[in-house]
Amino acid sequence: MSRQEFLQRLRDALSGEVPGSVIEENIRYYEEYISTEVRNGSTEEAVIASIGDPRLIAKTILEANENAKSSGSERTFYESYSGADRNVYEDPGNFGRRMHYIDLSKWYWKLLGVTVLILFFFLIASIVTGIFSLLMPIMGPLLLVFLIVWFVRGTKR
Repeated sequence: MSRQEFLQRLRDALSGEVPGSVIEENIRYYEEYISTEVRNGSTEEAVIASIGDPRLIAKTILEANENAKSSGSERTFYESYSGADRNVYEDPGNFGRRMHYIDLSKWYWKLLGVTVLILFFFLIASIVTGIFSLLMPIMGPLLLVFLIVWFVRGTKR
């Protein structure tokens, strides 16, 4: 089996089962591994034969991905054991172009969101009650004047 066949079979076995980033990360890893071993003097076929069946590797990746999800760990295998804060495949001189995201599915982010929402409603309620407390001293006399005007107009008709 050639390198391209191996990588395509691995990609096909993982497609639809794990996120695209996991697929690409593993494809890059095995492509780099095969290239390194070929540069070290092994034949492509021998390296691929030593790696094993792409479907078995895909099954292992799927299980590792499921275990990572169930344990709550969002880091990949390579990030966990690289010993650095960067991904294994990043260019060391290119730190400023990494993509970051915040996972808002954690319980503490949800708690923070609910707390901020409650505080926002309390702020709005405080502002509204403050405005009413400022307007109440003049609302009584204005209401009295309005009632008098309405009563006077009503009796003339």
